Amino acid sequence: MKLKPLFLAAALAASFGTVMAEDLTSTVALAGVAPLQTAGFSMTHMYSGEFWDFITFTPSVGPALVDTSLITIGFGASNINFWEAYIGATPLTLIAGPMGIIEGGGVFGASESGTLQLLVHGWAGPSPGPEQMPINAVYSGTLNVVTVVPEPETYGMLLGGLGVLAFLARRRKAA
Repeated sequence: MKLKPLFLAAALAASFGTVMAEDLTSTVALAGVAPLQTAGFSMTHMYSGEFWDFITFTPSVGPALVDTSLITIGFGASNINFWEAYIGATPLTLIAGPMGIIEGGGVFGASESGTLQLLVHGWAGPSPGPEQMPINAVYSGTLNVVTVVPEPETYGMLLGGLGVLAFLARRRKAA
């Protein structure tokens, strides 16, 4: 029976997998009417360790300028360390405050379109510290969206260009 030691080894290997804080996902509705929409959000981690959080903002937006911010205030069991964050493909600039008690980050004027998703990667709880320890670590933030609205002159130029194309096509057809 060579399979019994193999199954035992596989079971032991599976039990020693990577332990992480819980990864959180949330969907947040944008408030307001285009061209100006905004949303606030908050995420609470109940266990220490590395995390990957995904926050999706609805509804989808057309071409827009986006700014977002993150903030956390805490130490010990309520500590959050931001390692990286992205809104769409745009990275947020992250900063650590005095003694790591205050951390935050943000980006201003990112150009995005479609479904907006914020990815936050970091560590919850004391750092360094044990993983899967019960904690209460919170961060929050805001997202603002300004939809790009073409100026009236843009439509005038479009109509003028179409008129020129129609004129040239008619001249070519007559010749």
